[in-house]
Amino acid sequence: MKKILVVLLMLAVATGVFALDGEWSLSGQAEIGTLVDLGAKDSAGNSAPSVIYGIGYNIPYDGYDNPFGKLSIGYNWESLSLGIGIKDTGSIDGSIEWDGENYKFYANADLSNLISKPWSTGNFGRLWGWYKFLNGLVHLEVGYKSRDNGNDKLWVSDKTAAFANNGDSIAHGTNGKGLWGIDGGYFAKVDGDQMLLTNVVLSNLNFGFMLKNLYKEVGWPDYYSDEVKFVDDVLKKLIIGFKFEMQPIEVAASFKMDNYGVYFGGRWFIGSVTAGLSFTGLLGSDDPKEMKFGGGVEYKPGAFGASINAYYALKKDQASSANDPAGSTQIGIVPGFFYNVIPTHLQFRADFGFYLNGGKNTDNSKRPTEVAWAVQPQLFWNFLGTGADDGYYGASGGWSGKATGIIVRYRLISGVDGIIDDSNKLDVTFRWHF
Repeated sequence: MKKILVVLLMLAVATGVFALDGEWSLSGQAEIGTLVDLGAKDSAGNSAPSVIYGIGYNIPYDGYDNPFGKLSIGYNWESLSLGIGIKDTGSIDGSIEWDGENYKFYANADLSNLISKPWSTGNFGRLWGWYKFLNGLVHLEVGYKSRDNGNDKLWVSDKTAAFANNGDSIAHGTNGKGLWGIDGGYFAKVDGDQMLLTNVVLSNLNFGFMLKNLYKEVGWPDYYSDEVKFVDDVLKKLIIGFKFEMQPIEVAASFKMDNYGVYFGGRWFIGSVTAGLSFTGLLGSDDPKEMKFGGGVEYKPGAFGASINAYYALKKDQASSANDPAGSTQIGIVPGFFYNVIPTHLQFRADFGFYLNGGKNTDNSKRPTEVAWAVQPQLFWNFLGTGADDGYYGASGGWSGKATGIIVRYRLISGVDGIIDDSNKLDVTFRWHF
């Protein structure tokens, strides 16, 4: 019954929209993948026969996107954009966006949930908007469930010393998450967060502040059941930052009041070469204290590119104290390269990582240095021949939702107990889009 109501609502909206002079669009996509775990083990930790799983590309190491199929219907009229996405999971997602000259807002939600539980704030996948004051001089943005601002790179430059996606200076994780992924590790990064942002945008400089945790997700009838303490939960988590850009350099810094977080970094662009340095630290009196310093060089002249990054990271374990110190250290050396074997269709990419892990025990004795290493070759085949891309979320944005092709990936990790787990997995992903 609920699905029927959703369909009737969609038809009612479409009937009204048809009367407007706009443009309709229809698109679809599908992703099917399979993974072979060549290093499978039984409950006792002994080698077991290889196991095959059905996956999406992002499932094995990031935990989202199972195999899926989706049909999307879009409508654009002047500043208005409407969208409906129907997934094979049974969800019917609706979105609305109004992009004015100096303001914008966006919302999307599961329409069936909106009808069955209209009071629940959890229905929204995204709900955010912004204004531009004084001819774009001041950008004011508020998010109840914010957009992903990863492409904007707000108050961040070189990210070699940014914390890994797991929020830790030390690269580790059950699936090796964080070995190469660092986008989630700078203070001003938001993706579905509750936040208020003010940013002053000048020709070469932007600076501002961000407040997070402004409100809790509380639905009717318990609007006031989970209060936020303005000083402790909001002001003490204030983030301020700036970024300056003037060829051939850029520098950025941000500061997080909570636990005295500090980030600064810079990059230098010389033709096909980019060099960078950065530092991130949580320096407050409360545990854990963490610091990370690093830098690297990237060379991308065209169809071939290579990079090498290195860092030193330190974490004082939460269980330690001033009289009984303990901690972890890690030196990471992370090289990689890519080559467009067929510039219109095929890219080969390989990433490597070497991690020297040490530190102190709770009795202040030194831990022996242990070495972990990882290698990950990948092939990206663009069936349509519109150009070799540089990854699932590549420069053209193709593999993230607009590509038709095949990705083959192999990840081999020789880890260290308690820090980086072993892995030996091969996966293949098939994608279609129209």
